[in-house]
Amino acid sequence: MDDLKENLRAFSIAKNSIRYLSGLENLVNLTFITLQSNRLTKIENLGTLINLKELYLSQNFIEKIENLENLKNLEILDLAYNRISKIENLENNINLVDLWMNNNLISDLKDIEHLTKLPILSTVYLSFTPVAKDPLYRKRIIEACKNIEYLDANLIRK
Repeated sequence: MDDLKENLRAFSIAKNSIRYLSGLENLVNLTFITLQSNRLTKIENLGTLINLKELYLSQNFIEKIENLENLKNLEILDLAYNRISKIENLENNINLVDLWMNNNLISDLKDIEHLTKLPILSTVYLSFTPVAKDPLYRKRIIEACKNIEYLDANLIRK
C-alpha cells in the first residue's frame, strides 16, 4: 500500500454514491481526481493533496466552495451541476485556468469580482445559472478576467 500512496497520480471514484470524503489525505502525489456524480454535500478532506492540478466535483450536492485554499497548484476546477450560490474562497487558487460552474445557483453579479483574484483564469463556464441571464454578465466576466479566452464554450474575441 505504501507504493500506491507514493505513485498514484490519477484517481477516479465517480458514480459511487459517496456522501463523505475521507481517507485521501495520504495520496499527496495525486494530480487528478474525479469525484463526479456522487452525493457529496461539502468539499472537505482534500487539503493535503497539494499537487492536485485537476479536481472534478460536478453532479453532486455541494452548496459552498470551501476548503480549497491549500490546493495552490489547481488548474482545473469542475463544480458544475451542484447547488452553489456564491463564488468565493478561490483567492489562493492562483494557478486556476479553467473554472466550470455552470448549472449552479449563482445569481449575484458581484460574485464575478472574486474572479479578478485568479490572474491566469482563461475559461469560465457559468451558463445555466441565474447570473448568466443578466444583460451585463458577459461584459463583467470579460472585465474581471483579463486572460479570458472562453466563456460558456464561446471564444472571446477582444
